[in-house]
Amino acid sequence: MKQFGALPALACALAWMWTPHGAAQNQAPATQAAAPLTVKVSESKQFGELPYRPVIESFRLLQSYQPAEPRLVDVLVRAKYPFMSDAEQDAYMPQRWGVAIVSPSVDLNVPVRRGGYFVLPDVDGAYREKGSILFREPTTRPLYLYFSLRVGAGQRIRYADLGKASEQIDTLLGKISYFNRQLRHLKRDKHDAIKACFLDASGDILIDGKSVADGSIGNCKLLRIDPERMKSGDVIEFSGPLDIVTFAESGQQADPA
Repeated sequence: MKQFGALPALACALAWMWTPHGAAQNQAPATQAAAPLTVKVSESKQFGELPYRPVIESFRLLQSYQPAEPRLVDVLVRAKYPFMSDAEQDAYMPQRWGVAIVSPSVDLNVPVRRGGYFVLPDVDGAYREKGSILFREPTTRPLYLYFSLRVGAGQRIRYADLGKASEQIDTLLGKISYFNRQLRHLKRDKHDAIKACFLDASGDILIDGKSVADGSIGNCKLLRIDPERMKSGDVIEFSGPLDIVTFAESGQQADPA
């Protein structure tokens, strides 16, 4: 094993006040809808649970900092499941439901995509009633922030556009005030690599038909971003059944490429 990141792919823990913690080949951050389900508030003690109001307030703020369309990155979140390895979590697809928002008048099943990623919906009733976010699986305390990369048709992106996407993340993080105690720690996190996850082991990251991946975690390939290559005309190809591409911090534990 070699070191590739102390944290999962740009796993910036969002420090809200807690109670007990694909596909990128399309232009939009796809989510896979789960089957309809009513989640009773009385069941909440059986699952991981977070207070909805402080979480959605921070998520709203982060979304407001995103660049205007067309953009190259999107904000996603996911929980960390302590009984799963990184590879198992990347392949995780909830059965029936994975995340729900509940309050006295709200029982909402949140669409969760492979890997456990989701976009937290803004639900006025749950906000007013100080509802909860429930997780089907036991979770650890933090909720983690990820930036997904929009790859586009053909599963290709110019290296120069990878640089632009990284700049968009820098701009978003730069808007977070140092006086925001809940989010300011995100400004310290790095995003100097990408993690491309595939639906099977055949996937790879290529330039000019040659593999350039620096390591792997399960069916995911990792690539350190080379600032010098951003000036080139190189095109990155994600070969194989691509699920999602997220930004990562180099240093994450990975198997050699």
